[in-house]
Amino acid sequence: MNPQAIDRGRKPSRSARRGPRRAKAAWAVASLVALGTTGAAPPASYETPPILRASDFLEPEMLRGDDFSVNQKVTNDGLFNTYTIQSAFGTFQPHSTSLAKVRIHEIGAIAQLREVDKIAVAAGAAVNQVQQMGEGALHLIVNPAETAQGIGDAATRLFNRIKRSVKRSEEKVGMAGNNPSDAGRSTGEKVASTTQGVAKDVLGAHRAQREWAARLGVDPYTHNPVLRDELEEVADYDAGGRFSTKLLPIGIVGTVLGSAKTVNRLIYEAEPDELQTMIEKRLSEMNVAPDDSRAFRLNPHYTLSIQARLVASLSTLPDATGRPEYVAQSAVASAEADARFYQEGAYMAELFNAQESPVLGIVPELPGLCVIAKSERFACLYPVDYVVWTVAVAGFVEEATRYAETNFPTARRELWLTGRASPRVADELRRRRWTLREKSMYVLPAMPAPTPTPSPD
Repeated sequence: MNPQAIDRGRKPSRSARRGPRRAKAAWAVASLVALGTTGAAPPASYETPPILRASDFLEPEMLRGDDFSVNQKVTNDGLFNTYTIQSAFGTFQPHSTSLAKVRIHEIGAIAQLREVDKIAVAAGAAVNQVQQMGEGALHLIVNPAETAQGIGDAATRLFNRIKRSVKRSEEKVGMAGNNPSDAGRSTGEKVASTTQGVAKDVLGAHRAQREWAARLGVDPYTHNPVLRDELEEVADYDAGGRFSTKLLPIGIVGTVLGSAKTVNRLIYEAEPDELQTMIEKRLSEMNVAPDDSRAFRLNPHYTLSIQARLVASLSTLPDATGRPEYVAQSAVASAEADARFYQEGAYMAELFNAQESPVLGIVPELPGLCVIAKSERFACLYPVDYVVWTVAVAGFVEEATRYAETNFPTARRELWLTGRASPRVADELRRRRWTLREKSMYVLPAMPAPTPTPSPD
C-alpha cells in the first residue's frame, strides 16, 4: 500500500493499486516465457532424447551384410531415430526405423542390380572414385535431403502442425503456382516432376523398370537416387534385349496385409498416370477438398507408392468421418519420414478397424491419426520409434487428454505405438488414464526394448 495514502487516511488510488498487480503480472508472464509453455513444468522436468543402439531396433541380419553396416549409435529426436548406414554405394542416414529397413532392403537390391549390369552408371562411378582413396574413406551421402539436419524434431513438426492455419495447396507444397516451367503442364506432369524420378515414367518410359522393381520388392518410385538410377539403367538394357539375367526375389520389407496386397500389384502393374488417376478419384470420393487433394499429390516427400498406400488404407474406412481432414494434414508433410508417418498411421487405422474395433471417425482436432471406435474406444495410432517426454510430446499428451475428457469422457484412452516409449512417458500416460500399447499393429517386426547408452567411442 502507498505510504502517502496511509498518512492521508484514505485508500490508495487506482493507479497506485495497479502497480503491484502489474508487477505480479509481469512476473507471471516472465515465468511462463521461461517455462516455454503455459502451465508446463520447469524445463528440467523434461527428458533429453537419448543416444540409443541400433541393435535394439533392427534384427541382427539388418545390422551388417556383405555390402553394408549400420552404426550402433542411434540418435533420437523424441519420436524418430536417425541411423547411419555405411554401404558400398554411399552413406545413408534414414530418419526413422521404418525408413532404415527400407534403405537396407534397397542396398541388397542395388547389389543385385550391379551384378546384373556391370556398366558403371554416374552414381556408381562417383562411389568408385571415393573408394579408391582407401578403406574407410567413403563418406558420400547419396541423399542429403534424407538427413535429419535442418528439419527439426519430429514431435514439433507433427504435433504443432495441426494448430497452424490452413493454407492454399500451392503454399503447402512450396509452390506459388506461377512457375514458368509449369505453363501448359497437366497436374499429373507436375506431380511427376515434383515426386523425384516419376517424370520419365509419366512421359512414356517403359514398364521394365517397374518389373525389375517388382522382382526385387522395392518401390519403383523410390527417393533413393542410387537405386533409381540402377533400376533405370538395368531396365533400359533389358528392354533393349542386352541380357536375360533374372534376379532372385529378396522379399518384401514388413508385413503385407489388407489393402497392401492389392495396392502393391497396382504399383507394379499400373502405368503411373493410371495410378495418379486412381489416387485422385479415391480422394474425390472421400470428399477431400480439391486444394488439399492437389497439395497431397504434389508433395515431393511422397512417392506415388506411398500416396497410393495411404489412400488405399483410408478407403477401407468408408463409414469413418474425418478422412478429408487427415488428408489435409498429410498434405503438409515436410520430410519423407513424416510422409511415412501419415501413410503408416492410415495403415494402422485399417488394421485397428479390421482386428480391434470398427472405426467411427478420425479426430480432426488432433495431430496424426487418433480415432474414436465402437465400444467406446479412443485410440491414437502412431508409427514412431521411441517416444521421449519432451516439451512437444508433453503438450500433445495434455491436449489429447483434455480433448478425450471433454468429448469422450467415458471412452477408454489408448496409445498404440509401432515402437516403444520411455519409462517416463509410460508413467505420465498411466497417471492420465491412458493404456499404452507398444510394438503394436504388426506394422514393424517385434524388437527388444531399447536401452539408452552412452555414445560409442
